[in-house]
Amino acid sequence: MRATRKLCAVVGAVALGLSTVVLSPATAAAGGPEVFTDSYAEQSFECGYPIDIAGEFTYSVATGTHSPREPDAFFWHERYSFREVWTNPDTGAWFVIRGTSVGVDLTATPVEDNVYEYTQVEAGQPFVVEDSTGRVVARDRGVLRFRVLLDTGGDDDPADEFVDFLGLDIGGPHPSFDTDICMYAADLIGIGSTSSQRYSVHPAGSTGSPLGYAEYLPPSYEESPSPLLVFLHGAGESGDGSADALGRLAEQAIPRYIATNGWPDTRPFVVLAPQHDDTIQESDYEHCFDLAFPGSCMMMAQHDLGNASPGSFCATPDEVHSFIAYAVAAYNVDPSRVYLTGLSCGGYGTWEYLATYGDAQVAAAIPIAGEGRPAWETAGCGLASVPTWAFHGALDDVVDPDGSIVPVTGLRSQCGVVEEHAGLTVYPDRDHDSWNVTYALGAPVDIYTWLLGHTSP
Repeated sequence: MRATRKLCAVVGAVALGLSTVVLSPATAAAGGPEVFTDSYAEQSFECGYPIDIAGEFTYSVATGTHSPREPDAFFWHERYSFREVWTNPDTGAWFVIRGTSVGVDLTATPVEDNVYEYTQVEAGQPFVVEDSTGRVVARDRGVLRFRVLLDTGGDDDPADEFVDFLGLDIGGPHPSFDTDICMYAADLIGIGSTSSQRYSVHPAGSTGSPLGYAEYLPPSYEESPSPLLVFLHGAGESGDGSADALGRLAEQAIPRYIATNGWPDTRPFVVLAPQHDDTIQESDYEHCFDLAFPGSCMMMAQHDLGNASPGSFCATPDEVHSFIAYAVAAYNVDPSRVYLTGLSCGGYGTWEYLATYGDAQVAAAIPIAGEGRPAWETAGCGLASVPTWAFHGALDDVVDPDGSIVPVTGLRSQCGVVEEHAGLTVYPDRDHDSWNVTYALGAPVDIYTWLLGHTSP
């Protein structure tokens, strides 16, 4: 598959989450141009509330131009355009995202064997935001110059394999590189939230917290003790707790909603999101990389290694316990209404915390797409001390859905826990990302009302 040559498609997909055309080696034969068009419609929850997205994507490619000096190096010429309409189904408000661009290969320099360093250029307006009147709100324009390593295979087939990304030079204004698309959505079709005004980060060492973390305080914070929601992120948002690294937290789920005005002002929670440092010995986990459900394997390996802190891939029970202790002491929160949730690695961290500390600090928990079988094997019916609702996508190929199914069904069948205190939702059409549809406004289950229905003794 030669998806890396689709510069325009790659830029569009990264910015917008588009469904893109994928060229197989058979399709990417020498010659062209070949034209592909894809229409799509979906409902997205990535901004914290439902948005209906409908669009059309057109991509053309011409291949087969050999480098005179390197006969197995092919030069590609690509063009794409797309147009999407984003609509808030609750209000009918809408706006448009569109783009058009041309991408060409300029040079191919041999590195070793069949690997070449390619210089690729994209020019045009790959990302334009318009409101419903046609007024341009933001426009990317200019030239992007990419340097990548590709393995050509040493034959006359233009299909090749991506090896490494070496760099990007940006010419011209590209505001989308610095602005989350959800912020545009919030301004044009959003829910009227001002949550970003109360979002901040606290780098490691700047407070009494053992970890760097992100903070959200509700408008009612000064009035009375608030419920506390501790959010554990996934592997992609890990970092050393520095100010720069903490910026990753706003790339996913609850912190992203808050940072882009997608979190309702009426939700009463103080939200704190500690950042886990995933500095590890890769050799401890490399046996998992090529297995089915690699995430499950890595989480189980961490459990078998004793959830070392530091030195673990995902959040550990001890660091979560220490952070909650800090939070309850430092913030105006109600210690009887402390709640824990996490996605993927954070879902595993939630399960492991419950297996280790039970109801010592939290009143209820929501693990999402996490591996809970090690916690079940360790604690068994001890997990019943905290009401828990697990969520998972049936199509998840990173963390086995049994990671949620086994512990919850075990709690029900072997420990006599009622469904209200051992909830399980498996979405039949969701993959690893089962968190946005769970955390967002308008989700099938109102997890926030469910959490607030539980208090510690």
